[in-house]
Amino acid sequence: MIRIAFLLVTLLGGLIAFGAFYLVRGDDSTPAPTEVAQTEAPQVAPEPEAEAAPDPLFFLQGIDLGDGNVTLVLNDELTNQGRLVVTDRSALAAAQATAFVTVSTEEGGTVELIEAGAPPQYAFAKIYRDDILVATLTCTTTLCGGFTPEHMDISTLLDVAQPLTSAQSSFDAYDDYLASFEAVNATTEYMFLDLRPADPFPLEKQTARMELALPTLVTPANAAFDPNVASALARTIVEPLLPDGAQISEVVFTATGEGLVADGDSGTPVLAGGAPIPFPAVKFTDVTVSIQGVSTLSSAALDSLSGQPLQRTDYQDAFETFVTQRLQSSCADCFTVKMNGDFYDDATIIASEPESYQLDYYDLREAP
Repeated sequence: MIRIAFLLVTLLGGLIAFGAFYLVRGDDSTPAPTEVAQTEAPQVAPEPEAEAAPDPLFFLQGIDLGDGNVTLVLNDELTNQGRLVVTDRSALAAAQATAFVTVSTEEGGTVELIEAGAPPQYAFAKIYRDDILVATLTCTTTLCGGFTPEHMDISTLLDVAQPLTSAQSSFDAYDDYLASFEAVNATTEYMFLDLRPADPFPLEKQTARMELALPTLVTPANAAFDPNVASALARTIVEPLLPDGAQISEVVFTATGEGLVADGDSGTPVLAGGAPIPFPAVKFTDVTVSIQGVSTLSSAALDSLSGQPLQRTDYQDAFETFVTQRLQSSCADCFTVKMNGDFYDDATIIASEPESYQLDYYDLREAP
């Protein structure tokens, strides 16, 4: 009995000792604590502040639409539809509070509305009053560029604008030109706008001109020639045939010397020793009459002058003798005399400068 009690005591003591040892040593299966690396949170860049849009320029504000007839021309740089025009006062008035572009382009160009007369490097639009330029929407810097859609609004204008159509008229009478000029000035259906030329406008009256060749003079080679006498004779013959207001400004004589012997069929000069053969019996002189105030003459006038050569020496007999003696030929008709220059049998207009006037303008009859 005592032994059994002893054993129980011993067993109980062992259990107590084992439990104490376990508590002190710990459980080998429990993992040792680990150190955790400390990482910084990623830096997030702040969102950039949105750039402020350039200030709007309401380019029709300040334009007095009640003063005269105002015309707005929008260039292709704004419309992307070519040049457009708006003339309707109510349409322009409706756009005064809405139509704008920003004061700078997407390329950084500076945009201003300047008065007429300043030299714009780049025009976006032009404003006219009674067909006279009064303001230009322009880029005043070398670098211009264009506008992004959010930096402009001309929609109210594009809704009513029409293509700007040019026209041209030509006149050969000054009175007709002046009448057309006055017609354009008198109506808003036609305008000159940027086609208005520099002064003088309207153009001054031009002077028609012409040069008239009279039949070529043929004179004996040894005869003296007095240009003053010949000039007076030319004036006496020509002046009565000129219309009122026309007058002779000059008579010019051009001596071409002796003629050359040529083949009667081909006109090719006949050569002797490789050189042309001159016909020494006569000499030739061209006569040119300069006339102002007219650019043409009637056929009847020209026929009359052709029948009145100043001097035309008949050299046929002398030429036949020359062919027989010099060329040793009995066929005078096989040869001819060719003048060293232009030979005129008839009076001929060799230059003509009629009056000519051109009027460029715009047809705005379809414009709103």
